Amino acid sequence: MRHYTMRKLGRIGYGSPFLLILLAALAACTPKGPAQSIHTVDGTQVERVAAITKQLAKNTQLPGRLLDAHFLEEQTGDGRLGPSDFRAFYAITVAPADLPAWYAALAEIPVVNSSGNYAAPKKAQPWWVSEADFKKLKLYGPKSLTGCVNGWVGIAPDGRIFIYSFTV
Repeated sequence: MRHYTMRKLGRIGYGSPFLLILLAALAACTPKGPAQSIHTVDGTQVERVAAITKQLAKNTQLPGRLLDAHFLEEQTGDGRLGPSDFRAFYAITVAPADLPAWYAALAEIPVVNSSGNYAAPKKAQPWWVSEADFKKLKLYGPKSLTGCVNGWVGIAPDGRIFIYSFTV
C-alpha cells in the first residue's frame, strides 16, 4: 500500500506555491463592503430653498413656493464595480394656505414599492419627521416630484412636506 505524502503530491498538495498565491489573490480581491457617501444641500435658508426648488422643478412645476427646505442623499456603492443604491430625504415647508394645491398635484399618484413604511436617514437629522409624526402624515407617491417611483411624500397639515425616495 502506498502512502502519499506532501512531498510526493508535489504541485497539487497544500504546500503548492501556486495554490498559496491563488488564495492570497482571492483574499485581496474580497470586497470590504460597499462604499457609502452622503450628499447634502447646505447653506442659508434662502440658498437651500433655491437649490431644492431647482432640483424638484426638473420633474414638475411646483404647486407652490417653498419657505424652507432640507435635503440629504445616502449612496451605497460607488457605481464602479456594480450598481449604487440611493436614498433621498427632503423636508420642505410650504405655506399652509398652499396645501390644497399640493394635495391636488399629488392626488393621482399612488404609493408603490414602499408600503408606506417609515424611513429615516442613517444619521438622525433634526429636520426629518419622527416615526410618531410619520403615522399622522397623508401619503402620496414621489414620482411627480422626484422622478422616482419608490418611496413616498408625506404631508402634514402645518405645511411640512417630507419626501423619501430610493432606488433598488
